[in-house]
Amino acid sequence: MPPGLKRRRLALLVVALAAALPYLRTLDNYFAQDDFGVIGLLASKPATFFPRWFVMPWMEDIWGYIPDEIRPFVALTYQVAAQWNPGSPVAQHVINVALHAGNALLVFVIAEAAAGLTTVAAAFAAITFAVLPMQTESVAWVTGRVDSMPAFFYLLAFYLYCRWRQQRHASLYLGSTIACFIALFSKQNTITLAPALVAYDLVLARQPLRASWAWLRPYLPFVLLTAGYLLLRYEVFGQVARESMLSADRLGLFAHDLSTHLRRMIYGEPGLAMPAGRAALTAGAVAIAIAVAATLLARETTRRLMPAAFYFAVVWMVLGIAPTLVAGYASPRHMYLASVGWAIALGIALECLWQAQPSRFIRPLAARSEEHTSELQSRFGISY
Repeated sequence: MPPGLKRRRLALLVVALAAALPYLRTLDNYFAQDDFGVIGLLASKPATFFPRWFVMPWMEDIWGYIPDEIRPFVALTYQVAAQWNPGSPVAQHVINVALHAGNALLVFVIAEAAAGLTTVAAAFAAITFAVLPMQTESVAWVTGRVDSMPAFFYLLAFYLYCRWRQQRHASLYLGSTIACFIALFSKQNTITLAPALVAYDLVLARQPLRASWAWLRPYLPFVLLTAGYLLLRYEVFGQVARESMLSADRLGLFAHDLSTHLRRMIYGEPGLAMPAGRAALTAGAVAIAIAVAATLLARETTRRLMPAAFYFAVVWMVLGIAPTLVAGYASPRHMYLASVGWAIALGIALECLWQAQPSRFIRPLAARSEEHTSELQSRFGISY
């Protein structure tokens, strides 16, 4: 087996273990909060109920109101897991941990295929994503699957599309559109996939923007799927994306929620006890310092990875955060998908610093130190 392939397989194993091992202790954790109502409702539905979830709220009115959420595929996983034993949380937790491990592996392959990272840097990005403290709610809480599952199919659709751009196999493109369909009917925040693919082509795949059918054609299935999903939401709920929540007050709350989200992601959960402005300045200063160091020490690598850094640190995170504008509250799991961009951005930073080969700069300093030590020893007659 070639050394490169062996190293990559080892990296994939390490990533999967990093995502799964910390959560194995949660497998027998009992249900909490919304779990009781969610599992109780879905476990009571017959197997033939699945098609109806495409045209109705999946939670009906168990909370005293009807949420504007169409999530048939997520509902199906709860229903299937409940067949094991509706009163046992083990099967539900196993699905959550498996989804998280799958997402970490997708971060790894996306970091390779889309960002162009080496095995070490891609593994670092994936492990960072896997162990972020803010992921706990999405993995350890049974109902947290409403964010990890749509993220899985969003990432899968994105990855297959990237591979299609590189290899032009029709099966990859078909798989990407199917994953897009499942993502949309898992949670509404995945409507940002089509813009993410367009931005990927413009920024990373270097596909020039043209006003032509040939340019538009690859995006058409994703746009039509998204438009059809939003039209269905309008027919069922009378609105497409909770636009009724948009107001001056909500924009003000969004600014507060955003600072909470970013502090959780960068500094950990439950967030740093630091004003939002100071936290942002600190994170920004560190980012600038890394960028300057990487540019000075590994100029060629930094230049190559700059588009990927912009895409994942800016475009991906903006698209991931945007749906939280109408979320109504700031939950750590709302940043599950956006945190992929943060993790890959850190992988890019590591790649730039790693390619700088710090040993080139450390060795001369070590040699000079040895010379200086020898000179002092001979001058003062010191021996060891």
